[in-house]
Amino acid sequence: MKKSQKIVLSIFSLGYLVGLCLLIWPKIIDEVFKFLAEFNIHLDFKSDLFIYYYGLVLLALTVLVFLLILIWPVELPDILLKQTKEGRLALSNHGINQFIQTKLSGEDLSNIKVRVKNTRRQRKFYIVADSVYKQATVKELPRISYDLTKSLNDLLAGINRIPIKVDIKVNQKSNSKSKVTRVI
Repeated sequence: MKKSQKIVLSIFSLGYLVGLCLLIWPKIIDEVFKFLAEFNIHLDFKSDLFIYYYGLVLLALTVLVFLLILIWPVELPDILLKQTKEGRLALSNHGINQFIQTKLSGEDLSNIKVRVKNTRRQRKFYIVADSVYKQATVKELPRISYDLTKSLNDLLAGINRIPIKVDIKVNQKSNSKSKVTRVI
């Protein structure tokens, strides 16, 4: 889970924790207002009204998160080629990764990393690679991208026509923080 997702889930959890505490102990809000009054912070809220609106906000957030979960696209583990009573034939995302790496290995690219985002409506291929001669490779990227897209279309020819998007980046810094041992 990404750090940003953890932060958002933590904020939602704290909001719901406060909401549950207010539901169980409704008089706690009066005690909090008295405590704040000791520090010359005077709030003139009615605790019942505050709890009511806090509940409405939590209800709206819950509906919003529920709708977001329903709309969010599901990433598929493979591409279905054929499904009959006898069984199912599918091309896995790992197989597509190997196909892309094989196609790009002859294009003066090394350390090729492929990430596949396969949903029902589109297929995206994010490729990060290193090149010794970056300037020459960057000039060839449109051709390489076109050839790879054509090869992927040929590979997936008999399957439903879902758009394919190929994004190739050369000599980009990696987001992974892999530790490498140093030899002195």
